[in-house]
Amino acid sequence: LYSFTHVPGKGMGIVANYYIRRGTRIISDAPLFKIPNYTSDQAAITSYVTKELKGKTKDEQRMFLSLFNAYPGEYMPFYGITKTNALPLGPDSEDAGLFLTVARLNHSCSPNANHTWNSNTGTETIHAIRDILRGEEITICYIGSDKSCRDREGRRKDDKRRVEIEKLDEIVGQGDLLLLNASTALKSCRTMLRLMDEDRIYDKRVSRIYYDAFQICIANGDVARASAFARKTVEERVLCEGPDAVGLGDQKAFIENPQSHRLAGLSNIWKTGLGDIREYDDQEEFNVWLWKR
Repeated sequence: LYSFTHVPGKGMGIVANYYIRRGTRIISDAPLFKIPNYTSDQAAITSYVTKELKGKTKDEQRMFLSLFNAYPGEYMPFYGITKTNALPLGPDSEDAGLFLTVARLNHSCSPNANHTWNSNTGTETIHAIRDILRGEEITICYIGSDKSCRDREGRRKDDKRRVEIEKLDEIVGQGDLLLLNASTALKSCRTMLRLMDEDRIYDKRVSRIYYDAFQICIANGDVARASAFARKTVEERVLCEGPDAVGLGDQKAFIENPQSHRLAGLSNIWKTGLGDIREYDDQEEFNVWLWKR
């Protein structure tokens, strides 16, 4: 699906050899080695990496040494290469991994691919989050959030859409809004999705927003819409992380049984049942029903 090539102004990168559809798993990369994610002890990391590399093939050693080092002269080479390229093995993980293929992917604040650590497969997976054209560079966002991306590169200071997305995300994140002003919380979810679509943002935040909408609905007794939002959550996670995504089975269960969620029964102000789910041939009509609250 891809090849390594020189990208003007960026050094080495990865480009698509063919047209790649959104949701395609492009790369599944096992770590060359794992290191503690919480230490900055140069000597300890260098010693550990040296020991790990001795057990690798000559090709793997050469590939490691050819990776970009953002800290030449500042740190010892092995430490600099590792610090530049290692990725955490999931959120809040105590370990990080060095991935020889994924390390070749360049950063973008508007990436066309999503990277996720999959503990089920023991690999870092890369999925297309929008259609990628033949010859187009495949990019990921190195940084955890769009806010930090903007702060780092100073490219988004005038981007009102992304600022608004952040504000709305903070509003939805206020747990008491689930019951005190559920309609406002749900409207914020819909507005975020619209703004993200306008900015061509289709990463794993989309599934998280649908999951927020699911929780808002089930907390207020709307079982029908909760089930529909659970389905949307699963569909988006499969596109961004694959059908073997960690925890996907639990979220699939909410499609058939939304009441099994811990927030079910907090309120019945929007009470519906699974039998109240509406089926429409037209997607727009379905969306009108889905977001009616």
